[in-house]
Amino acid sequence: MLPKVAGAALPLVVLLVSCTGPSAETSSPAPSPTPSSSASAATTAPATTRNLTAQGFLPKKVGELSGTECTTSIDTCAIKFTVDKIDVNPKCYQYGTPAASGRKTLLLHVSLTTGNLSPDGQLGAPTIFNPFSLKGLSADGFVHDAQPGLCADNKSSLSSTILPNSKYAGTVEVDVPESAVSVASAWSAPAKDGGRGWVWSIG
Repeated sequence: MLPKVAGAALPLVVLLVSCTGPSAETSSPAPSPTPSSSASAATTAPATTRNLTAQGFLPKKVGELSGTECTTSIDTCAIKFTVDKIDVNPKCYQYGTPAASGRKTLLLHVSLTTGNLSPDGQLGAPTIFNPFSLKGLSADGFVHDAQPGLCADNKSSLSSTILPNSKYAGTVEVDVPESAVSVASAWSAPAKDGGRGWVWSIG
């Protein structure tokens, strides 16, 4: 297990426009972009830069495909995953311990597929759903570190070893404050893939 990951500053998307100054043949300055061309350029900014939460996470619905290590579309991602279901305060198994008063147990059912992984992808893939990478977000903006839970039987736990060109399915259990309304993976990804990470509504 890796230690919890501190949120990195959200990368800013900067549109670079090359300009030409006066040349030997002319003393006229280069034309300024017209309002219509500026508007067109703005619409080409990656969608993720417009849809991130205030904390910098990319919102995802339960069951919606997510990914990172991508070149263009989600289909090109070397790491693809879904949170298929989130159980809140599930019944603990025989030897399990429920969350303490004021806290609740979340059991995430996760599916994950890998392709050819880069060195960074090989190091990062196991941390996306590491309990110490997960955060509980409250409606008032508070971000809480999740703690590994002790309620569920760990026989169904998602593997902590993620290999290239492989498929995985399993559960990840965390303990968060009762006030949490969503759970986030604070895994630093390229801005186009999720930036600070991904967030799912607990429901």
